[in-house]
This record gives sequence, structure tokens and C-alpha cells, in this order.
Amino acid sequence: MTKRAKPGLAAPGTKERILAASLRLFNEHGYDAVTTARISEEVGISEGNLWYHFRTKRDLVRAHQLALFVLIDRRLAIQSTPETVLEAYALFNRMVFEEVWTYQFLYRDQAEYGRTSPELEERVHRIYEMTTTMLVRFFRHMIKAGQLDMPDDELTALADNVWMVIRYWPSFLRETRRVVKLDKAALNAGIRHHFALFNTHLTPAARTFFAKKAYA
Repeated sequence: MTKRAKPGLAAPGTKERILAASLRLFNEHGYDAVTTARISEEVGISEGNLWYHFRTKRDLVRAHQLALFVLIDRRLAIQSTPETVLEAYALFNRMVFEEVWTYQFLYRDQAEYGRTSPELEERVHRIYEMTTTMLVRFFRHMIKAGQLDMPDDELTALADNVWMVIRYWPSFLRETRRVVKLDKAALNAGIRHHFALFNTHLTPAARTFFAKKAYA
């Protein structure tokens, strides 16, 4: 029996269903393990119909990257002050790991799908720079608020290390633990590892706050 769309909601179009199915399959099985034939079967369309919307799997990667950038732009818009920095950092942490959760294969399988277009690579480079700058600002606000005890000249290195743990956590799990699809436990383990970089420099109050607010 054909499923009816809920009243007031338009049924997703073929392109949207292709994107949803490919994202799920890439996340669960890995980019290389999923063919366009498998995606077409999942959606219930011919492979030619899929090619009408996306000529190659790389075109699907590009579409998912553009969708990921929307989430990243929201995360980069988070504001903080010394008075609000703990709440802001907890929100940042949840949002960035939600990005990793939603688009696992983009963070995990780059060695498989390869380099993207020059303009997207330049955008990714700017995102890395903006994220490092944002993290340094968070840490400086924590210091000013008396929640973090670290010298200023160590903050950029800390920010880089935090971003490396976040960015490469799915790849690390795949290469060392043979974990392809993240579950919530694996996601929260990544959060714990990133806090381990500076947890001993936080006040007990800040550690307690993050333990309650910063995990998925």
C-alpha cells in the first residue's frame, strides 16, 4: 500500500529521497561499500533516474557537504562572553558533534571519496581557521571568568588539538577499532577525549557543568 503524506506536508521529492538514502547508507556502510545501484534500490527508483539528479557518487558528496555547511554556519554564529561562556561552549560542543553524528561519512571516509572541488576545499580551510579562532575565544573567556587556568600562549595549540580530536574521531575509530557507524556511546567517547585535553585545568564547577550539559 502506498504511504500517504501527512496532511499539510508535501511528500519528499526524488532528489530529497536520494539524499536521505545515500546519507544513511554512506554513514552505515562506508562510502566505498555503497554503489549507486544500492542507493537506487533503497529509494525504489531506476539507476538512470538517480543519474538524472546526481551523475556520480561524488556529486552526492558535494550535496551533502553543502548541507553540512549550513549546520556549520549556525555553529560558527554562536556568541559568548565571560558570563555566558560555559553555556556557549556546551552548545558549541553539542552542535559540532551533531554535525559529526549526522554526516559521519564526510568526517570518516575522506580517503575514499577524495578531494572535493577547489572552492569547497577553500571553504573547508576557512571553516578550520574560524573554528580555531572561535575555540581560542571560548578559552580566553573561560580564563577571564575564572573557570580555566591556562597561559594564553598555550590556547592556540589547545584549540588545534581540540579540533583534531573532533574532526578525526570517526576516522580514528574506523582505523583503530573497526567502528564504521557511530552510536551515541562512541560519540560521547569523542566528547570525553576532547575534554581530557584541558579537563584538569578547569574548575570543579566548570567540570560539573560540562558533565551535565555538554554530552549527546
